[in-house]
Amino acid sequence: MKRLLFVAALAAATLSRAAAQGTLSTQGYGYPAGPLSSRGLAMGGSVGELDPISSLNPAALTTWGRSGLYGQFGPEFRTVKTDGFTEQSTVIRFPLFVGAINASDKLVFGLSFSNLLDRTWATATSGYYHLVDGDSVAYAQNFASSGAITNVRFAAGYRLSNRLRVGLGIHFLSGINSLKVFETFADTGFASFQQITTVNLYGSALSAGVAWSPVPQVAIGLSGQLGGVMNARRNDTLVTSARVPNRAGASLLYAGIAGVVIAADGEWTRWSSMNGLAQSTILAVDTWDYGAGAEIHLASVGGGELPLRLGIRKRTLPFQADSATVKETLFSVGVGIPVSLSRGRFDLSLIRALRSAPVSPSVKESGWILSIGILVRP
Repeated sequence: MKRLLFVAALAAATLSRAAAQGTLSTQGYGYPAGPLSSRGLAMGGSVGELDPISSLNPAALTTWGRSGLYGQFGPEFRTVKTDGFTEQSTVIRFPLFVGAINASDKLVFGLSFSNLLDRTWATATSGYYHLVDGDSVAYAQNFASSGAITNVRFAAGYRLSNRLRVGLGIHFLSGINSLKVFETFADTGFASFQQITTVNLYGSALSAGVAWSPVPQVAIGLSGQLGGVMNARRNDTLVTSARVPNRAGASLLYAGIAGVVIAADGEWTRWSSMNGLAQSTILAVDTWDYGAGAEIHLASVGGGELPLRLGIRKRTLPFQADSATVKETLFSVGVGIPVSLSRGRFDLSLIRALRSAPVSPSVKESGWILSIGILVRP
């Protein structure tokens, strides 16, 4: 009976420790993969508010062109180093799917599915538990998390004039977060422990944006999102409630140099509104995201331009690690390949991600993110 009580107490302690497991980038409800297209990622996010495929500014839909579909594949090859140990893992993501249709020469409707947060990781630890009678027992723990929050946006963009466009979007967010804990003991007198906790998440938001070209060589994109209530449910029971993060962003683009486009952007997101959604010591913090990039025309291929894209991006990740804020720097390069007389496009981007936080012991995380986007216009 004493051993059974010990295992029961261990189960409760395990849930509190689980929040600290994983990597720097997947704390809390996960990594913000975001709604940027492969082109947007290659340019450091700088054109996010003006890119019709990146699902940020609904006003940008008006530059979509011929009706079509877009899909994106984005695996990450991640490395974590701490205390002389190195752990490598691969995360497979499909962060963005978009479709748009022209209702008229001024009105465009779009539907997108993007990855708001991704929480996929696994880790294993071992050690000894010291009992009250002076004995100890060796244990092995395995934690695994799988889940994501998907942002479904239905949006409309309207062209007021050749220089001014506006847009509105309705967002529905849903997700699942599953944490698996498995613990075994060297002493067979102690029963192994396994627990699976699954939480379903639901929320909504509204967004609006504007895109303005004061002169032909300059474009400015502005958008904002107002978050609604987000609920966490276990089975059919409401566990907690919080709010979908508010956000505001701006992009500035300059195309006054022949064959070159230069852009920069900034974005603020109120992730702290998600605090209270889970009973955890890990807190969400409000974040800033800055980026700059360039697109350089190299040649004409398949009836369209073949651009080289470069970018740099710096941002804060939304969830702290051991009460410390996580910073991320991304360096990116990419190309866009037109196909079938510009009725389609193949975008390829490679991003180097460097992440750090002032935690003890020191942890460094890096990753290679490959982003492949395919645009088809039937």
